[in-house]
Amino acid sequence: MNTDYRQALDSALACHRAGQTDEALDSARRCLDASGEVRDEAVIVVGEVLLRAGRTQELTGHLDRFRDLADSPKWRLLQARCKVQSGNSGAARPILERIKAECSDRKIARAATFDLVKLLDKAGEHESAWQTAAEEHRRSTHKFPVELLERALLVTAQAAQQAGRLKIRRASRDVERTAFLAGMPRSGTSLLEQMLDRHSSIVGVGENPLPGRMADAIAAEGRGWPAGAQSVPVSTLDSWQDRYTEFVRLQRGVPVDCWSLDKTVFPMFQPLAVAAVLPGARVIRIVRDPRDTATSLFLSNFDPSWGWTGSLASIERVLTAERAFVPVILESLNIPSVEVQYEHLIDSPREALSPALKLLGEELEEDCLRPEDSARVVMTLSNEQVRSPINRQGIGRWQNYKQYFANSSLLNFES
Repeated sequence: MNTDYRQALDSALACHRAGQTDEALDSARRCLDASGEVRDEAVIVVGEVLLRAGRTQELTGHLDRFRDLADSPKWRLLQARCKVQSGNSGAARPILERIKAECSDRKIARAATFDLVKLLDKAGEHESAWQTAAEEHRRSTHKFPVELLERALLVTAQAAQQAGRLKIRRASRDVERTAFLAGMPRSGTSLLEQMLDRHSSIVGVGENPLPGRMADAIAAEGRGWPAGAQSVPVSTLDSWQDRYTEFVRLQRGVPVDCWSLDKTVFPMFQPLAVAAVLPGARVIRIVRDPRDTATSLFLSNFDPSWGWTGSLASIERVLTAERAFVPVILESLNIPSVEVQYEHLIDSPREALSPALKLLGEELEEDCLRPEDSARVVMTLSNEQVRSPINRQGIGRWQNYKQYFANSSLLNFES
């Protein structure tokens, strides 16, 4: 019997990752009648879905119902997050501190630590916030060869420029109404996606693994990357185009008369693969004051394998490379694109959105200016922010940590 419950729980997780809240809850709640670990896992999954959807009152009742799990670190982490979501950060703090100090599961302890960092930052305890994040990075963030990421961007830019002369292979047909949102993590991609998704002719599909897989396939069949983009068979490109179109149109439910908006955040964005497989696609790139981006990256709980987020020096190197090479790549490949400045989007959303919508041939709709009214669930670290009205809270945040930028070239950045 637990095998059936396990399948239902897997289905719930898949629905949750796709932002399908009600479907996820239906599947996960069926598993609450299971026994042992499956039932305990279902309790946590239901709680996480309710938390992500902002259904705080339901989450409170759910946690009260399953207090037999109150000694579980996962249950206690949910309890702390529920209290934060309900406006009781003071009660959440000791719970997070206890998990940080006592939990042997490094993943849970790391999550609790960065939740604590967020509370310290909001409380104005900036020195404690930075030092707590730094301590956790030293403990659990993996070492990362930043030079390889820099090199990959440089080589891609050089290949893109060469492709402009030698012509990369492209699929035999252009795609219709297909767009990408590109930008560094914590640069405002989630907010911009949420705003554009409110348009009646645009559907945000979140982050998508297919561009990376397309790049891998081109490399495998074309004898290396990025040179493979000049030798891969057109039939391979057509096949991947069909797979991509099926995924966003059918699995993500995008009507044929609407734009699909794929939020493929750098460094997962593969512009050579997109240019080869999806000719006709548009790219909207968002940039933000790199000092605010760097601060947010350092104080956030990214996958510890993203080791470049664990120090201000490595973050600076990646930000610098992205700014230098991504515009060259987009221009060299003749990918129709436009750039949106995050700060302009916050201060003048109507004016800032216009070029992005013009790229898609659409007119501004008033709903785009009220992203907080969306019922759509955002599966990123920005979930909490995009449920709030557009505000300037994140602008100039780096000033609270200015002393840490003393030896950084970002200190003298001018937009």
